[in-house]
Amino acid sequence: MNAIKGWVQNSTEAVNIRLVKAGPGSAEDDEEQDIVEFNPSFTYPIFGENEQIFGYKGLFINLEFASGSLASCFTLGFKDKKPTADKIYPLMKDWLPPDIIDNHDKFTEIAQRDGATFKPMGTKVGEYAIDHEGAENSVFEFYQANFNTPRFQEYHKRMQCFSIFFIEGASFIEDDDDKWEIRLVFEKVIDNGNQTYNLVGYCTIYPYFCYPDQIRMRISQFLILPPYQQQGHGNKLYASLYNEFCSRKEIREMTVEDPNEEFSDLRDKNDMRLLISKKVFENIQAPVKNSRIEEIAKAYKLTKRQVARCVELALLKTLDKRNKAQYKAFRLQVKQRLYKHNAEALATLDKEERIEKLHETFMSVEEDYHRILALL
Repeated sequence: MNAIKGWVQNSTEAVNIRLVKAGPGSAEDDEEQDIVEFNPSFTYPIFGENEQIFGYKGLFINLEFASGSLASCFTLGFKDKKPTADKIYPLMKDWLPPDIIDNHDKFTEIAQRDGATFKPMGTKVGEYAIDHEGAENSVFEFYQANFNTPRFQEYHKRMQCFSIFFIEGASFIEDDDDKWEIRLVFEKVIDNGNQTYNLVGYCTIYPYFCYPDQIRMRISQFLILPPYQQQGHGNKLYASLYNEFCSRKEIREMTVEDPNEEFSDLRDKNDMRLLISKKVFENIQAPVKNSRIEEIAKAYKLTKRQVARCVELALLKTLDKRNKAQYKAFRLQVKQRLYKHNAEALATLDKEERIEKLHETFMSVEEDYHRILALL
């Protein structure tokens, strides 16, 4: 068993993603390139649930991307290999850009060239700056595109693998459906009068019909690339989408498809800050009527469930647990929503189990609300 184990490697650790930012030097000078390297978060769609590669020792798989154009290169190396080893490129091929090459020297030339010539596609819809080390010469720009935008369909084929590597449960979206809207974030670096662009992140959004004559915008994939995380870019991207949706009369509300915990936190923080700034929660007390929640949801184009959560967060923020009546009213407010949301599952339990399960869920929600409030 130990002998076999030595030939098994974790695929997530073996894959190295490298973003290559071209410098002002020659194409042959690797030292003139700023290279950021990191591992993917997920590789199970490619290598299976256990994320394992069999038959190699000392395996590394390099996926290099020009940081703006996303021109790419696949190379691998190993110390030893069994005749029965997994065939890595055939396993990965369908998940990688269709124009990926396997010549590192040629890729270096392309990355250098693209660094000087690449420009974002789509319509520029905004920009911002951040106070962060290394971003002194940078402006961050939003671009709006769809699959009819010149150059974007080809660019998306290069970009879409990042969703597989960093968004759990993600799949490729249909690039022949021009209803998709994509918001891209690029870093524009200005150095000695020269401009270069690096991809920071992106979001895919799909419009759904909302009776009788509006649409519901659903966020599908939302990603900030690892080198740019924890710098405020996710907040900026979310706010840019929200502000645009609010300005479009045909949009009824903004929804999210299967949000993970990190995105849920970002969403909660931004929605809470918005509603607090609008003084929505002034003098709020439980119980808050459903009609008031519907009123807030309509006014701010948020879902009723999201507004209900924000209301509960606002109640907890000012709650004095020593006031038993106040705490009971808060508890009932939360439990009422939880019961409606989980009614089908709770209906299978007897009364005592149902009461116990509902209380356990409430305690878990309250604990998580305290964690979220600490982020505000």
